Amino acid sequence: MNLRSLTLTLLLSLAPCACQPASDDDPDGSSAADSGSSSESDGSSGEAFDSSRWLGRYHAENPYLPFGERGDPRGTYVLFNFEVFPNGTATSLYDSCELERGIPTTYAWTAVSPDWLELRPGPGESSLRFFADTEIETLRVQLVEPCRALRFEVDGMPSTFFSFLPGESCWVDRCTTPGTMHVDYCAGEEPPACP
Repeated sequence: MNLRSLTLTLLLSLAPCACQPASDDDPDGSSAADSGSSSESDGSSGEAFDSSRWLGRYHAENPYLPFGERGDPRGTYVLFNFEVFPNGTATSLYDSCELERGIPTTYAWTAVSPDWLELRPGPGESSLRFFADTEIETLRVQLVEPCRALRFEVDGMPSTFFSFLPGESCWVDRCTTPGTMHVDYCAGEEPPACP
């Protein structure tokens, strides 16, 4: 056997070891890629992901109507709440004066960095939804310190109209007077003052 054929034989004998899947039950190795679960890894550094910073309820605040006041929101009659759970799921509730009742949505979340979660359709959901929009390909959310505000990114574009802050919101006046609404913190939801 010459040197060239010996080298080729050694390379071929090593190749199967380098290309083995993670397990026989997982021929494409996908479970190894997915094993950085939402509460274990942030997907970027392999370090443990601290989901406790994210957990809790958040609400949307209308830029045209101070939160907690009754008035005209200039056409945006919306209540929106978002909640992050430690089990890798999140939920939202979108409600507006035009709806008979609010629309709940469930998401599955994955940490993509310490400050970003990627949202996918959760259990029972067939597509990705944000507010009333159901034609969404990607949805991510960023945690902004020091006040734990959220910033959503829809199909790569920042959603900047509403502010998303801690605490759940409830209807005080669900547009009983045309052109007027009132949304405020639910009982016991007002967060401590932020520096």
